Amino acid sequence: MIVMYEYLADIDLPVPFTDDFLSLVPRQRAMVNKLMNEGVISSYALSIESGKLWINIIAESEDNVRTLIDSFPIAEHIFYNVHRLTFHNSISMKIPDFSVN
Repeated sequence: MIVMYEYLADIDLPVPFTDDFLSLVPRQRAMVNKLMNEGVISSYALSIESGKLWINIIAESEDNVRTLIDSFPIAEHIFYNVHRLTFHNSISMKIPDFSVN
């Protein structure tokens, strides 16, 4: 049986953003969207003002998380720490229930 854990990647972005870094953003977003659709990334939050990015990742181990982050298009431009979470509560955005009345 494979046990999966949730990890928080706390990422420092290059501030100010360079043209080289900005040119990688579309590829980064495409990869993140794919990983979110696959259930590997459960949340992705960005603060441009503070140059921070936080990603919740579902994985077997911290090594798997680091391998994933190192494969990001922006990997050469970032510094990060990975934290295994004990739990993560969130309120999902919910579309109101459809009423037949």
